[in-house]
Amino acid sequence: MSIILRQNEKLIKVVRRHMMFLVPVFFSWPLVIIGLVLVRYVFDFNFLGYWGWILIFAVLLVALIILYKYFIWRNSALIITDQRVVENEQRGFFSKTVTELLYRDIREISYSKEGVNASIYDYGDLKMRTAADSDIIIEKIAEPDETVEIINQIRRDGKLSESDGDGAIVPPQSDVE
Repeated sequence: MSIILRQNEKLIKVVRRHMMFLVPVFFSWPLVIIGLVLVRYVFDFNFLGYWGWILIFAVLLVALIILYKYFIWRNSALIITDQRVVENEQRGFFSKTVTELLYRDIREISYSKEGVNASIYDYGDLKMRTAADSDIIIEKIAEPDETVEIINQIRRDGKLSESDGDGAIVPPQSDVE
């Protein structure tokens, strides 16, 4: 994932699809290797003498699939800066879509969490309506409520208030006592 920041632009937050959606990839594909080993030794099937080659091929194939899925996950992100929001959607090794929104072009922003898993693991869909009445939907991102709050605060105040270090937003201090 690459983004070129403009002059005096500051990176606020990078939001990705929730890590939970990589878990099936990391656990289901290695089951193919385990299945091959079980077929080989439990049923005493030698794969017509090509057992070693089939195992090597399967391990390489599974490793490539896992690396591909991780590459897609890692390079797809919502990038929030102090001047704009950039959606970087990686669809394949050689296919990428970048959508840039200035804060003044965002008319409405909302999120939805559907289901028990979404509530437990804190992920949901983010929806932004633009000035051109088009919708930009980013699915299954981590902490959508915090992301909406950050974007709304920048839209409202023109900047993000000081953070307490863990990404939580601290409201600006009032001078009136």
